[in-house]
Amino acid sequence: MSKKSKKAGILTGTVVAITVLVCTGIFLGIINKPIVATHKDYLFIEETYLLKTGETNETVNVTCIPYITNIWNEESGDIKVIAYVVKTSNNIADFRRTVEFGKIKGDVTTELEIPIVITGDNFRVDLLVFEDEKMVLKGSFTIRAKQVFKYDTDGYLLSQTWQLDNSKCEFYRVSHDS
Repeated sequence: MSKKSKKAGILTGTVVAITVLVCTGIFLGIINKPIVATHKDYLFIEETYLLKTGETNETVNVTCIPYITNIWNEESGDIKVIAYVVKTSNNIADFRRTVEFGKIKGDVTTELEIPIVITGDNFRVDLLVFEDEKMVLKGSFTIRAKQVFKYDTDGYLLSQTWQLDNSKCEFYRVSHDS
């Protein structure tokens, strides 16, 4: 084998080795790339709680508290939530509340407070979450509201309270893909 052939073989082998290393590096860089939230999928409702804040004979005032997380490293747009209290027996809203919260800082969970009013029965609370006037999340949870009466031995009313049960909490991302 001539010196020229040996040099050509070494050069070809070197080029192939470098190409394999570069391609391997690119491949590993792609599969090890961290998953980054895009602007359309970075808000999540982690959980929703109810806080009873007052009651009368006819209604119970509740603060609905969804915990919304912004997993993006940047501040969100302006957040607005619309809550509908819907009677499950006829699927008609008895109450509506709109609350504007402003921006949510990046990489934090924020407690939102939405005051609602409930009368006795089974209700579904629908929450619609908007960012910069575009719906991004929607979901609902069920509330069972029941009046509890306590009487003395002579049949006189001692107290009246509301018992609430919060269940079936589900939230979904709203897709605006074409």
